[in-house]
Amino acid sequence: MKPLRAAVLMLLIAAAGLLPTLAAVRAGNTADDAAAHAASLRTPVLGPAEPADPDDPAATAPGVDVSASTPPMLRAERVPDALWRAAQQHHIGNEMTAFSSDWPEPHCLAIWIDGVEVFSSNAEPVIPASVQKLITAAAALAVVDADERLVTQVLTDAEIVDGVLDGTVWVVGGGDPLIMTQSYADSHRRQPQLRTPMERLADDLVALGIETLRGNLIADESRYDTTRFPETWPQRYITQLNSGPLSALNLNDGITGFTTTLSAAEHPARWFVSTLADLLRVRGVSVDVEIDVSAAPSGMSEIARLTSPPLVEIIQQMLRESDNTTAEMMLREIGLRSAGAGSTPAGAAAAERIVSDLLPDQSRPAVVDGSGLDRQNMVTCSFLAALLDRFGIDSAFGAGLPVAAHTGTLSHRFAEHPAAGRLHAKTGLLTGVNALAGFIETDSGTVTFAQMLNGVPPEGRLGLELQESLAGQLLRYPVGDAAALRGLTRAPA
Repeated sequence: MKPLRAAVLMLLIAAAGLLPTLAAVRAGNTADDAAAHAASLRTPVLGPAEPADPDDPAATAPGVDVSASTPPMLRAERVPDALWRAAQQHHIGNEMTAFSSDWPEPHCLAIWIDGVEVFSSNAEPVIPASVQKLITAAAALAVVDADERLVTQVLTDAEIVDGVLDGTVWVVGGGDPLIMTQSYADSHRRQPQLRTPMERLADDLVALGIETLRGNLIADESRYDTTRFPETWPQRYITQLNSGPLSALNLNDGITGFTTTLSAAEHPARWFVSTLADLLRVRGVSVDVEIDVSAAPSGMSEIARLTSPPLVEIIQQMLRESDNTTAEMMLREIGLRSAGAGSTPAGAAAAERIVSDLLPDQSRPAVVDGSGLDRQNMVTCSFLAALLDRFGIDSAFGAGLPVAAHTGTLSHRFAEHPAAGRLHAKTGLLTGVNALAGFIETDSGTVTFAQMLNGVPPEGRLGLELQESLAGQLLRYPVGDAAALRGLTRAPA
């Protein structure tokens, strides 16, 4: 921050008249005082003499050599931005340094306003928890078409004769993480749930005139590998079903029991086609098939398909609900499209490279999984804030973030807080870790931020309280009269 202040100081010295404003800020006056002083300095930067070129707004006063190949160091229109940034960095820096001084260690905080980092603490990476899903989302949006849909296909080489389909039918998984039965969707606390209705696939097969299905019903999950959980996860994540078992042919997150206690499918793809057979029976179809799992041969005819919501909506659902299963499946899709391998390691390596290429000036994160459950994921607050700033609150990326007291994982939080409806942020929670990163709409503009607290006591709600106090503090920014500062323009010569 000190080099930037020095550069701003040199700039203001060259302006020969704006130095008192920065001096006022450095002397401890408020940013509002600095803004008021700057607004009073509406005298021309140029001298009264005719510029060297009347069409050149950057021409200097007489006595300064003007070269077409060497633009002047100072342009009048740059002064307000430089002064405004200096005011933000000074005022917010002082406040936030004191404000965060007693947070649990290690922690980090980064604040961006209008594309500029005005505060950062701790350049070292920390554990992000589910805020890691911001990286997964950004990498996914880089490799997929937002409007694309994932397709589950039903293929066969047999014909429907007099209502009978006698032969082999393959159901080929397309990686759709949101295929659900109505009963499973209804079991979720927050409604409505974005889903791909499993019942629709059964209805479409019945609509073909199938009354009897005989032969073989084969599940094809070959799009991704069949490792059910990231291999780096501890056993307790699997026992607790923090994510369902992963398969390219996925139904109900791989969860077979959900009315009382959760239970997972040992073979998710096999369970998918078994459920399809049951849905056909409910619809009056006679089903007598052998169920198996294998890749479909080429040359089969498609007789039905089940299409997902647009991928951008799936990614937004992942962020809004902090859906671990969706995040892990999206990471495998990233790996498939970027490296030709639908696996967690391939996806993690690809996601790390993709987001690092998006932000080459930031420290490279360590990406191990898609959900943020793995404690080996590491990233800096500056990286996350820069990533958020790159997309912006009005982007499809920003639109997927939970909104305080309204949607997703923030729907039950900040209800009585001034940030209700204004805070759009991804949450993160692991033992000893609380994280929050996103945007907050203030009366003066939009503030982008990332806060990650490691070392939070596992008992109590200290981490949540620090998030709430941070949101209240951020609502006060930007500081100063930005409009007055930015309204400073060169008067006519």
